[in-house]
Amino acid sequence: MKKEEFETWAIDFLSDGLDEKERTAFANYLKNNAEAEADFQALKASWAMLDKLSVPETTEAMDARFFGFLNSEVEKTTKKKANGLNTLLQILFKPQLAYGILLLGIGLAAGYFLNVKDDRPVMENTVVNNQETEEVREKLVLTLLEQPSANKRLQGVNEVAKMDGATDRITNALFVTLNNDSNVNVRLASVELLSKYVANPNVRMGLIQSIAQQDSPIVQIALADLMVALQEKESIKSMEQLLNKPDIDTTVSKKLKESINQII
Repeated sequence: MKKEEFETWAIDFLSDGLDEKERTAFANYLKNNAEAEADFQALKASWAMLDKLSVPETTEAMDARFFGFLNSEVEKTTKKKANGLNTLLQILFKPQLAYGILLLGIGLAAGYFLNVKDDRPVMENTVVNNQETEEVREKLVLTLLEQPSANKRLQGVNEVAKMDGATDRITNALFVTLNNDSNVNVRLASVELLSKYVANPNVRMGLIQSIAQQDSPIVQIALADLMVALQEKESIKSMEQLLNKPDIDTTVSKKLKESINQII
């Protein structure tokens, strides 16, 4: 059984898209193929992960409650700021208290600058060490992502999660992995990790453009679920482009149509 065919059967099996005869045939195939069984279990775990990305449908009542709550919180914050300002003005117009506050401020400022001067070498060394650590980890990630072993490449993706933030070199390498890696689990891990950086417009657009480039049903579904979670309208065109492919899996086709409807 070819890789694409196996993934299609696995998706249909997990989504109850097979009849009893087909389910039995696929289960027997897994029993007789240890490698396929291991891949299926990994896909099954990833499938369970996708459920966490689902979002509830919004209603007018939910919107009304949300904006009502938002307005009340804004009013409370405004009142607190006004009351705080009035209290501060009352204090400052008392000469004795104002003089005491002035002296306290001068003392604190002097102490702060003296401490900053003493601690500067330690702080500078800490910053340098952190930068060196991040540079070493970046080189490690880039090296692992180029390894022939899928486990090594998966380790490379996981190493990114340990970094303080993903650099442009790292995100570019992750997109190369997402769009070209031969192992579906490595690509799924890339989707999950890149989803943490969607605040970056370049990462967000890269994920949108990646949808139409995928040939794995489970990766296609993972990206569709992510777009729904983000309510990303720009992704609709990419999903429609994928829908127009003649060899699109029926389960994926159904999922994409549902995703588009949830975003519109």
